[in-house]
Amino acid sequence: MSIPYEKQILIIDDSPESIELASCILKRSDFTIRVAKSAQSALKLLQFQIPHIILLDVTMPEMNGFDFCQLLKNNVEYKKIPVVFLTASDDEESIKKAFAIGAQDYVTKPFKPAELIARVNTQLKLMQRTEDLENAYKSLDSFSYSVAHDLKSPLLSIKRLIDFLLQDCNGKFSSDEKTLAENIQEKTREVTAIIDHLLEYSHAGSKEISINKIDTNKIFFETYNELHTLEPSRKICFHLEKLPSIAADPILFKLLCQNILSNALKYTRKKDPAIIRVTCRQTEKYLVFSVTDNGAGFDMRYVKKLFHVFERLHSAREFEGSGVGLAICQRILQRQGGTAWITGKPDKGASFFFSLPCKAADEL
Repeated sequence: MSIPYEKQILIIDDSPESIELASCILKRSDFTIRVAKSAQSALKLLQFQIPHIILLDVTMPEMNGFDFCQLLKNNVEYKKIPVVFLTASDDEESIKKAFAIGAQDYVTKPFKPAELIARVNTQLKLMQRTEDLENAYKSLDSFSYSVAHDLKSPLLSIKRLIDFLLQDCNGKFSSDEKTLAENIQEKTREVTAIIDHLLEYSHAGSKEISINKIDTNKIFFETYNELHTLEPSRKICFHLEKLPSIAADPILFKLLCQNILSNALKYTRKKDPAIIRVTCRQTEKYLVFSVTDNGAGFDMRYVKKLFHVFERLHSAREFEGSGVGLAICQRILQRQGGTAWITGKPDKGASFFFSLPCKAADEL
């Protein structure tokens, strides 16, 4: 949503005096003003055209400003519209509540012309910069995907050629020549795996979100069984506590589970038995899941590196991998309003935590 010369502002206020004063101030700066005296009137206006910013009074008939703001922030079409509350100068509790439910700023009554224009312009500039960053991020993501996709095809061709060479000329190679060909084969596999992870990372950020009811117990259990079949001889104690159903994207949540459990299985490979435990607790706004293991762990001094692409705390000789998995997890969660963090100690295991907003899965 680019900001044209005529910046559109929707004022929602049941006070004619406040509307008139705000309109007079803002029209001087070439703002286009639309007015609604109630939440219902504002919703009807929003259906026809989305404004660049909303000035919202706290006290209104039918629905107060807080409930209306919450309604906007829960709607995917309207959640990005900056909301500036209009409130009395001594109403500190209203100001706190406004920020808590997602408002970007507030202006106190009676309005000071310079302050009102400055706050509105600040929010418009922030919105434009956010949009520019999002567009740049999408362009970079698209570029990364294209490069990774284009590189994969010739690499697969090289891999097939090396495979044919080893099959057809195996008896003709000297020991050194065979070792060289096998090294080329292995490095080709490694680079192909890195490209696959980059494509997976791009997919996690570009896939359209589809929110559905998810049985998290089932997904964790099925994902663990799929991964365990790759290492059937290992002794693993997998504890899965009763987990809640959630509202999230099923494909992305499956990918999230695959990355988390793959890490837990990888870093417990030297433990006998390996112990992996999955739990969940609920806070006021979030469901917080944890996946704890008794594996290699890590030094918490370097924890900030873990969610960056290609950052690793263990050498490839110790544990295979490209250093993309945790970055994929963070990206999946951030797109759905959550986040991830991790704690650990060297040789004492690690705990991967992730949060998702509490949503009414039963209503889906």
